[in-house]
Amino acid sequence: MRSTEPVEHLIASMKAKPSPELDARVHRAIDAAVAERSRETSVSHKSLLGTILMKSTTTKWAAAAAIVLVLVAAIVIFDKSTPRAFGLERVIAAYNSVRSLHVKDYKADLVEPNEFWIVSDGQGHVAKARYFLPETEDGAKLIAWTPAGSEIWFKTKRRYLAFQTKRIAPWMQHLFDLSQPELALKKVLEAQKSGKVTIRTEQTGGLQPFVKFTATYKGQPRVDVAYVDPSTVLVTRLESYRPQNGTNALQWRMDFSDYNQPLDDKLFSLRSELPKDVRIADQLTQVSGVAQGSLTDEQAAAETVRQFFQALVDKDYKKAGLIVCGEVEEDARKEYGVLTVTAVQSVGPPVLQTNWEKRGYKVPCAVEVVHADGQKTTWKTDAYVRPGDDEMHPNNWNITGGVNMYQADLTILPDNAKYEAMTPKEAAAAFFQACADNNWDEVIKFWPEPSDTNSINRLKKYLGGLQVISLGEPYQTNSYPGWFVPYEIQLPPRDYLVRVDNTNQAHRYVLTGTYDTDLRLDDEMAWTSEPAILPDNDRYAAMSPAQVVQAWATADAKYDLDELAKFVPPANVAQAQREIALAKQRGIDLTQQQTVQVGEAFQASDGSGWFVKCHEIPAPKKWHLAIRNDNPAHRFLFDGGL
Repeated sequence: MRSTEPVEHLIASMKAKPSPELDARVHRAIDAAVAERSRETSVSHKSLLGTILMKSTTTKWAAAAAIVLVLVAAIVIFDKSTPRAFGLERVIAAYNSVRSLHVKDYKADLVEPNEFWIVSDGQGHVAKARYFLPETEDGAKLIAWTPAGSEIWFKTKRRYLAFQTKRIAPWMQHLFDLSQPELALKKVLEAQKSGKVTIRTEQTGGLQPFVKFTATYKGQPRVDVAYVDPSTVLVTRLESYRPQNGTNALQWRMDFSDYNQPLDDKLFSLRSELPKDVRIADQLTQVSGVAQGSLTDEQAAAETVRQFFQALVDKDYKKAGLIVCGEVEEDARKEYGVLTVTAVQSVGPPVLQTNWEKRGYKVPCAVEVVHADGQKTTWKTDAYVRPGDDEMHPNNWNITGGVNMYQADLTILPDNAKYEAMTPKEAAAAFFQACADNNWDEVIKFWPEPSDTNSINRLKKYLGGLQVISLGEPYQTNSYPGWFVPYEIQLPPRDYLVRVDNTNQAHRYVLTGTYDTDLRLDDEMAWTSEPAILPDNDRYAAMSPAQVVQAWATADAKYDLDELAKFVPPANVAQAQREIALAKQRGIDLTQQQTVQVGEAFQASDGSGWFVKCHEIPAPKKWHLAIRNDNPAHRFLFDGGL
């Protein structure tokens, strides 16, 4: 592995079975395109305190810390006005004694920061680490590492993987080592001697005194700032600025805290934090996949698929789960036991997927399935397999996609040919018209899941009785196998409840979820950290539950992210930010917003919070419907965009 390989790419390359939630899949594809644009833009604006800083934004905080520490030392040599307390020896000694570190890395294009916790064993080696990446190509990820194993919680995908790897430990060590000032001494001294950097030093008093070092780079529109705690000689904050609209705008900020503070071992074990609906894959206590042995790659790919489907015929869900990256038996039973597989009819020949994985294969297969009504059909699908998902057993082959059992249970309609013949625009029109007519038997024909799922119940409340204003011309993109159909619809008014509580450090009401009028949860708003104490916190703490919901509704309608962040978790603000970016990319105007009439509040039966009644009159909704027909019925099904 290259020493400058971004750690985000490392984490992204850790394979786990994709989520079966089809709508989320489309949004990931859209988000990836937006993220790529963001990355292309941000590269030219990244603040690098010297050439030692890597292109990886994740390693940036540690390298920047090292450079600023040496910058402080260099100032002692070249700036006589700097207090003698900041001698080179003392700075080095201070960081030689660092045993734990907590960093929040804020970027201009992210609402929620990347967050890291690293603990050393006292001998200069990393003992354990935890880090949270709120926005990756896989959605939000939480990772924990100890010598005993690694864990990744794919929060967006609602998947969890426990595994052993040799890759994370060196990266954690690399990050920790970069916090040592000796590594950057030569670079900073050379920049100082050559006159490329001008340093301004300020010292403040008060309850929280600090020394502020401002580095201005000659010939470059760049200003970097370091804040140092004079009592510990440790950096507490780094900032970097670039010109924007006639002023210096903050590009990123890193906050450092919890130096040498004891961190609870529970922080480095994720399993106990998982919600009940998270799918679990375990490669620590069991061996996943099918061993290749003497088989060729093509033979191993086909044999892996054959063994998986034979396990379903035998109802051996433990074995089936092992072949799908080590999914635990209970989850495999829930996912693959939704219908009965009675025979494996054909497997292969495998097709090498050179644009996906060096040894990845698509394996066509056909199996006989029995539906709940007793009907027997043949399910034809393409299973995707590759070796190496279990790093400790690199020649074991795993299935990583293409075995969605909902697709197998897709009904071939008596008049299926009529739907197969529909164009993308005709299919979108028929879907929306069925929603407008509350004809749910017809809607189901365009829906990829069984009719008794919760998604259908939510769909009835959300789209039932809508009015179609217009449909645009369908289009395709290279990264998506289906079609996008621009639409504008008028959604019907709806009544719902918003739950708030103030049992937090700020003692002000914040939102924790929305519910239907029967108190069934529609959308959970989970706070992964305590709501912030605002500069004018007293004003918000004095608001009643109804006033808070009204303020939230106003901010949400205007897409006022700063105000919205005072009432909802960072993940919800980040989602709103993504919606803005997607709308801008697609030329959609979000200025017309819904009207929410806030009613009375009543306390929850357990006394833990309040429910506030809301009546929403939506504005016309403009977006792009995603549909695809690469399924056994060959008719267009909904795949996202609502």
